[in-house]
Order: sequence, then structure tokens, then C-alpha cells
Amino acid sequence: MSAKTERMNLRCTSDTLATLKAAAEVQGQDLTSFVMGSALERARAVLAEDRILRLSPAEVVQLERALDAEPVVIPQLSRLFGGIAAAPGGGLSRSRSGDR
Repeated sequence: MSAKTERMNLRCTSDTLATLKAAAEVQGQDLTSFVMGSALERARAVLAEDRILRLSPAEVVQLERALDAEPVVIPQLSRLFGGIAAAPGGGLSRSRSGDR
């Protein structure tokens, strides 16, 4: 692990500080570890989502075409979801005998 040489200062309300301290205590962590761990976890998730969801202009066109295209029935999936049928208007409905 590399040495911690950087510093970050935060300002917050007394209610926010109390909430963070209480949550850190519940987790058995000091306030710094709790805040840094939570912030780092969120930062990594945001960066991963950004990398996954970033599309080139050509990929955007490809996605739009795929979303606009008529759906294709895949027989294996149709059998797998046998009790689910397409409802008028494009939604899904559960088809059961005796239902109206």
C-alpha cells in the first residue's frame, strides 16, 4: 500500500456529520475510513459505468436501429417463457387459461 500523502478537507452540516459518524460506528470504522471507503466505492462504480456506457457515434446509430427494429421471435425463448405472451401495444401479459 502506498503512503497516504494527500489531504482532502470537507465541509458539511452538523446533521450530516452526525449521520456519517453513526454509520461509521455501526460499521466498526473510524470516520475517515468509512467516508473514504464509501466515496472510493462510489467513484469506482461511476468510472466503470462510464467506461461501459460510453458509445461511439456509430455505436449509437447501431443501438438506435436495434431498438427501432421489429422484435424477432426466438423459438427457444418463446418456449422457455411459454406462459408469457405479447399484449396489444407491445407490453407483456401472462396468458392463463380462464383469464380474460
